[in-house]
Amino acid sequence: MNKVLTLLLIIILAASCEQEKQGNLIVNGTVDGLKIGTLYLQQLKDTVLVNVDSVMVDGETPFQMAADIDESQIMYLYLDKKDGIEFNDRISFFAEDTVMNISTSLAKFEKDAIVTGGKNQSRYNEFQRVNKRLNQEYTELIKRNIELNQLDEIEVTVVDSLQRAINKHIRRKVGYVVNYAQLHKEHEVAPYLLLTEATEANPVYLDSIYKQMPKKIQTSRYGKQLSELLTKLK
Repeated sequence: MNKVLTLLLIIILAASCEQEKQGNLIVNGTVDGLKIGTLYLQQLKDTVLVNVDSVMVDGETPFQMAADIDESQIMYLYLDKKDGIEFNDRISFFAEDTVMNISTSLAKFEKDAIVTGGKNQSRYNEFQRVNKRLNQEYTELIKRNIELNQLDEIEVTVVDSLQRAINKHIRRKVGYVVNYAQLHKEHEVAPYLLLTEATEANPVYLDSIYKQMPKKIQTSRYGKQLSELLTKLK
């Protein structure tokens, strides 16, 4: 009888530990081409990235990791390839208390990443599609500017024209961020984007959007950080 009770206790404890490990965030995924390696689920705590879960991948099989999070936030999937480069194998995503899916490849771990699941991630994906194009256009303008500055002779009007184009593009890019945050102000992604992509915007616009956000968003992790930034800018 004692053996039966002991066995039942072990089963209950094991089930309890497994349930505790699952958490409210589940990350399922695949890494095409990865035969063996370690994946880490990372969270930013006090400006330091910490591992909250990990899994050894042995063969091209789906993986699953989990964590308990108290609110929606940016988290990271990190692949340790032991190549001496610390930051080139990390995927950022907007984690929520739901099931999220990440598929990518070993060859282009960040570039090939497709992340789905969660309302904030859906809006983050939508934003990134447009923002990627805007960043590419900005890069082309900067490359053109560098090329002009390397010439022995250059007309001032040409330089001024290009600089105006660069300034115009920056205003356009910032304007897109501000408008997107305004449109999605009821989600945590809004203050996050204003913090990371719109610091050059007029503080008046940032403050206006912040005041329109629901209390839940204002008091969220990124809402508080935005409030602190606005206080410093005043």
